[in-house]
Amino acid sequence: MNKINIPIIIIFLFLSLIALVGFLAKRFESSKIESLAEWSFAGKRFGALIVWFLLGGDIYTAYTLLAVPGLVYNSGVFAFFAISYVIMEYPILFLTIPRLWNVSKKYNFITAGDYVEKVFDSKFLAAVVALVGIFAELPYIGLQIFGMKYMLSICGLKPDIAIAVSLAIVITFTIFSGIRAAAVTSFIKDFFIWAMVLFLVIFIPIHYFGGIGEMFLWINKTYPSKSLIAPQSMITFATLAFGSAGALFLYPHSINGAYTAKSANTIRKNAVFMPLYNIMLISITILGFAALYIVPGIKNSNMAVPMMLYKTFGPYVTAIFGGVIILGSMVPASIMALSSANLFTKNIYQNLINPNISDGLQRIISKIAVAFIIVFSLCLSMIINPLLIIKLQLIGGIIILQLFPLIYLPLFTNRVSKIPAAISVIGGLFAVFYLLYNTGWNIIYKKIYIGLWGVLVEVILLLALSYFFKPLDNVSLDDYLDA
Repeated sequence: MNKINIPIIIIFLFLSLIALVGFLAKRFESSKIESLAEWSFAGKRFGALIVWFLLGGDIYTAYTLLAVPGLVYNSGVFAFFAISYVIMEYPILFLTIPRLWNVSKKYNFITAGDYVEKVFDSKFLAAVVALVGIFAELPYIGLQIFGMKYMLSICGLKPDIAIAVSLAIVITFTIFSGIRAAAVTSFIKDFFIWAMVLFLVIFIPIHYFGGIGEMFLWINKTYPSKSLIAPQSMITFATLAFGSAGALFLYPHSINGAYTAKSANTIRKNAVFMPLYNIMLISITILGFAALYIVPGIKNSNMAVPMMLYKTFGPYVTAIFGGVIILGSMVPASIMALSSANLFTKNIYQNLINPNISDGLQRIISKIAVAFIIVFSLCLSMIINPLLIIKLQLIGGIIILQLFPLIYLPLFTNRVSKIPAAISVIGGLFAVFYLLYNTGWNIIYKKIYIGLWGVLVEVILLLALSYFFKPLDNVSLDDYLDA
């Protein structure tokens, strides 16, 4: 058999598996999928285990498997900010999202934009949430596509066909099965990713160094600058981690994943047990250190892990890992596209174009939007330099952090009124764009994550303006409590 055909067969076996599982997901309570709420988050009926895998699929994406080791390859232990921010995220999740779940359950909200519209009685602010959320998700989906490309290209394959087929599968099973497809396939995806990462983190250090301890002894001796965070970088490390933690559960796909929970307490349980996923994240960083020895001198650090795998295992086994990476791309791409589509349908199309839209038409438009969003992200990945997509994703994180007064603060106080909230968000967005432009689109200004400068502007504006306006009465603070 021609050698090139074996990796192709391996890749398409993985695609066939995920396609089968994704389409079979429609059979789970299929009669109930004919509503937007059921299609989007299964009527809020998922238990702690399903939500654990679903949120894991949201947070620990395929691109994470390549980008974090790549950052280690370039910057050493500074990459541990990724581990730090995910750990910081879980207390934020524990405190905020159960309250958001409660109020969303009571008022049947589909998106965070619905919630903001109700709280502030403002279709404009709901549209701001939708536009910022969609802008942040598009490059995020693009990064999943680049993760596929990096793994497929190292196997000697032309990735275009495999990626097109993968995304066609994602579009189709998302349209037919909704969030159920992402939930069921997340089990398959995480099984393979956990198996791959745990195998690699044990095998690679032993095979090349004799053990993990010996590997770090080599790192300390050969790359001492990568073994420590420079004192002058500590503020940047801390603010980047804290700002990233604040942004994570403002992303539409994270909120949508949490909305699937059957109770607020289910979300709290996940906030307690989700840190177990950091075992995987720590293991991934170790692979970045190993790549410094195995494949030194790589210019594109995102290729460090693919090239290390190819050098160690050859094309066939690397194709298996490539199939796992594709699985790790498809699940988050599905949820990101679904949540973005709902923002467009509910908070842009319904609010600004057709207020009398029926639930059936909402579902149809959301499904069309899923396909458009994924195809558009694919086109972006084809015509835009990968470094620009990465930059856009980083900017998306900065921008989405500016939604905190609209989403987080009303969960705990009714003092954030519509006009102060609107002015503060506009001020925060203006501040971050101004700083981004004047720093050459760098995400750091004076050693501090730019997203936090925007938040500081918002806090100042809110403190200055809030006491000039009446408290909110659209939503009672009791609505955020467990029933």
